[in-house]
Amino acid sequence: MNIQNITFNNSPIYKNNTNSKNVAFKGKTFYTIEEVLDASKVSKIEISDGIEKLTNKIKFLYKILKQNDRTTKPLTTQIRDTFVYINMDKTTKGKTKINLSAETNSPIYIYSGIGSLYNKINPQLEKQSLDITLLEKDGRMHQGTMSLNNGACTTIFERDKKTGKRNATGKYFVMTPNIRECNTQSYEMDPFGYDRTSITIRNIFFNLFSNLTKVKPDINLIK
Repeated sequence: MNIQNITFNNSPIYKNNTNSKNVAFKGKTFYTIEEVLDASKVSKIEISDGIEKLTNKIKFLYKILKQNDRTTKPLTTQIRDTFVYINMDKTTKGKTKINLSAETNSPIYIYSGIGSLYNKINPQLEKQSLDITLLEKDGRMHQGTMSLNNGACTTIFERDKKTGKRNATGKYFVMTPNIRECNTQSYEMDPFGYDRTSITIRNIFFNLFSNLTKVKPDINLIK
């Protein structure tokens, strides 16, 4: 599977101040751009491992959930310092519906107004979610919705059961069927200042969703 880290259009805010060297530090009040970037750095191996952990949990739930049944409370799996909640519905003939959701932090660093330094803040929570409908016949995604950052980045996908024709609509999701499969993401929100968990979850959700939009996905969640 080709794992790609999320890419973004915007860059960190660089503020130059010739007097920044004279700032008196008391404890760890200020953070440099390099420190903020390092705090959110996520490797492709971490994303791949996270996807494997999540897909294994989904397969486990699929096996133990009886046909024509659904979860009454979600199964959870922990990725870094947050939980991903997994709900499954097998009550529709020929289809399995899966909902994945997690809450991650909004940016935890803001520009301090001094030189190129940043302060740490108490963030709010942002919901990340996937709603997926899989065909029992071959395990491919028939319909799906990806919603990241409280719905600010949303993509809707549909695959025709008879013809296999695929269609994806989303301002920041690019897929040209049979020419370019979507495996990277670019959107206008600046991710600078997010923590590693937030970046990890968004990458896992995006890569999982985009893989399932392929003609022949590398991932099968129920087989």
